[in-house]
Amino acid sequence: MRRTSLSIAAGLAAVLLVSGTPAQAAVSAKDLPKKGDIVKAFPEMVDAEFTSFTTKKNSAPGETCDTSKLVKVKRLTSIRGVSSTSASYVQSTVVEHSSAAKVKAYLKSYKKYAKDCATFTEPTSGGTVTTTLVKAPKLGQSTVMLQQETAVAGVVSYSSTVFIGDGKRVAAVVAIDDAAIPASSINKLAKVAAKKMK
Repeated sequence: MRRTSLSIAAGLAAVLLVSGTPAQAAVSAKDLPKKGDIVKAFPEMVDAEFTSFTTKKNSAPGETCDTSKLVKVKRLTSIRGVSSTSASYVQSTVVEHSSAAKVKAYLKSYKKYAKDCATFTEPTSGGTVTTTLVKAPKLGQSTVMLQQETAVAGVVSYSSTVFIGDGKRVAAVVAIDDAAIPASSINKLAKVAAKKMK
């Protein structure tokens, strides 16, 4: 995988989330796939540099197709890898929300985003972004899967994102590359994320 341009998909990747049920403890690194899980799904990430982070804010669709907004969450923890050539990017995130209703609203916002932003022009690069809501693997209580293509000056980058809602948690897995993301790879990592998020 190679990433040649940073599109709205990168912002979408940062929006990954998961929320926990009242009996659950706060999300932590144990609720995420490990580096080895990511490499099993995406072997090209074997030499990637991985970083982890935790925050109390998450990204969500903004007022326009090319923007996002930060929303408060109880806790977000994430692991991301960037290949040694900076050509591939894979991230897994789990977010804990204060209620299951907030999780449902979050997932619904991405379904709406996919409809409203099926095709748009990214103003800073002039690139054309195409967003598609695709059939998602059946994981958690509900799952949303988006694919994006961003074309800038004849160069196309691709992203695939899976959001998995379960109770007050949402897990998200995103991959960005200059080649189409294999469904088998993103689905394999999404299954691990769904299992770990509980």
